Amino acid sequence: MINNIKKKRIQGILLMLPALSIIVTVTIVVIINTFLESLGYIPELSFNNFTTKYYVDLFTDHIFLKSLYFSFKVAFISAVLATILGVYTGYYVSKWQYNFMSLLYKIPILLSYVAAAALIYNTYSDKGLLYHIVSTLGISQANVNLIYTSSGLGVILLNIFKGLPFVAFCVAPIFRKADETYSFVAQNLGCTKFKYIIKILLPLAKRSVVTSFLIIFNFNMFTYEGFYYLGPSNPISIGVYAYKTYLNSDLSNRIYGMAINMIMIIISIVLCFLYYNMIKGHGEGEIL
Repeated sequence: MINNIKKKRIQGILLMLPALSIIVTVTIVVIINTFLESLGYIPELSFNNFTTKYYVDLFTDHIFLKSLYFSFKVAFISAVLATILGVYTGYYVSKWQYNFMSLLYKIPILLSYVAAAALIYNTYSDKGLLYHIVSTLGISQANVNLIYTSSGLGVILLNIFKGLPFVAFCVAPIFRKADETYSFVAQNLGCTKFKYIIKILLPLAKRSVVTSFLIIFNFNMFTYEGFYYLGPSNPISIGVYAYKTYLNSDLSNRIYGMAINMIMIIISIVLCFLYYNMIKGHGEGEIL
């Protein structure tokens, strides 16, 4: 039995190896190239000296630190709200089984971030759908513009719109299987619905909830489209800051852009390490 399992794992690794080797090779080459350029080594532009000056300049630059904090704040708020609402939605999705509603909530996952950003803009801008709805109700002086605000509210709405169904998609199968296994037993033992959710469902889905949070937080923090189309011009996100710095007419700024990209890569690697530690365990939260 154990030998068969090991054999299947080896076969699976061998089947994935051709595609995986290409992805890993390209990723490693890109990271190495980014790291070298972030240290000031770009022979094509006549920069041939290695130095950490650009990293020191960034971490003493008020604009960069403000962008980093703004990206972290918006990503964290978005991820927390998307996770809470996604778990709540996933619980009800698990009750729907297979019908139209169980497919409808997945639509935002299929939309690109650009399409989703356009939808948020057309709904919450100063002359968007929400403005016309409020005007129809007779409130003519209402300010319903949620786009380009310094709080990043438009970006938060976009991230929730995309992240909520992802979290629900991850936890719904766990809740559905738990209901099939434990719901009847819990009711017979006098467990209330609230205690059943808190004591049984959420602990079983804990790993999935935390890993979903890490995924959407990592993506939200460094995404470009949402901040670029819906975010304020000041402060800007770290992703937009890196893009504008890299395209600056002063070619030396390209090194700063690559240093910002390297900082984003390092943060992502740390989050990936946390994600790996969450999923590598066995037994915890399993539904027998």
